[in-house]
Amino acid sequence: MIEIFLAQITFPEVLLACIIVFIASSAQSMFGMGWGMIAAPFLALLDPYLIPSTIVFLGFFAALYPSIRYFRDIHWKTFKPSMGGRIFGSILAGWIAAYVVASGKIEIIIGSVLLISILISVITIKSITQNFRNHFIAGTASGVLGTIVGVGGAPMGIIYQNEDPSIVRANNNLFFTLGSFISFIILILADVIKFYHIIYGFLMLPPLLLASYTSRFLLTYASKILKPYILSICSLSSLLLVLRGLGYI
Repeated sequence: MIEIFLAQITFPEVLLACIIVFIASSAQSMFGMGWGMIAAPFLALLDPYLIPSTIVFLGFFAALYPSIRYFRDIHWKTFKPSMGGRIFGSILAGWIAAYVVASGKIEIIIGSVLLISILISVITIKSITQNFRNHFIAGTASGVLGTIVGVGGAPMGIIYQNEDPSIVRANNNLFFTLGSFISFIILILADVIKFYHIIYGFLMLPPLLLASYTSRFLLTYASKILKPYILSICSLSSLLLVLRGLGYI
């Protein structure tokens, strides 16, 4: 089975996937989010059935090293309700994800959810009360989106948009480390994750881990300059995904 799967993968495809994973993992390390929003639309253009399983599998590793690096900056009062919401949302979303994968309309669904997530991520709200309820709601929304399509960053981006960047990086990276692990287990129970998702994920681990390490050298530069370009490119790729699902390209 492994031999058949590997025989179907071309070198250009693997190289392109490695570049996508490297960029997405770098964003996750630098901003505390961005892994799914970048990786999901581009990997879905290569193979829509990598979503959500491979994205969730790799998402754990994308956030793991930064979560250790920034652990001392975690704000536990806001982290705990967010994590509780993530668990609740992931449980709700497990069997919905199974339906999405089996629907035959996975490209349209993924692309549409991604476009909505990108729109949400650029919404500016001057004041969000940092309380248990709001963090639980944001965590729940992240759990639902993260488990269904592998993109759970937008709700957390809104709840933390006026917070200290060091807290955002610390809280979100630990949040996505644990959240990805929980979503992965739930997707296994829902029979969404297949063996080839894991194999593909392991092939992508080297560029992901390299990006997690090297991103700290780009932090100051990238946080101010690259973010708008990343959102624009992700919007375009998500739109292309929807159009392909509709049969226009």
